[in-house]
Amino acid sequence: MRISIERLARTLALIETSWQRADRHHALRELENVLARQHEVEMDAENIEDVFLRGYIYEQLDIVAATRRSLAEEVRWDIESNKKTWE
Repeated sequence: MRISIERLARTLALIETSWQRADRHHALRELENVLARQHEVEMDAENIEDVFLRGYIYEQLDIVAATRRSLAEEVRWDIESNKKTWE
């Protein structure tokens, strides 16, 4: 679990530092992949009986989710602003 959450965080950090130099639609696809992996970790966390451990995992996933949502919003805004520029 810890490794999966750390991988999610590292992936988000990579996307965050590179999305402006890469294709925006590719960045959105990567963020969709992060969402799918995040969901898998959430499903695994549901099977943990230790309430404190499960709570900690959900807290970490909340941080990942907030970062992912913010980044996705930023990328979408950039895509939309570029569309308006070219129209």
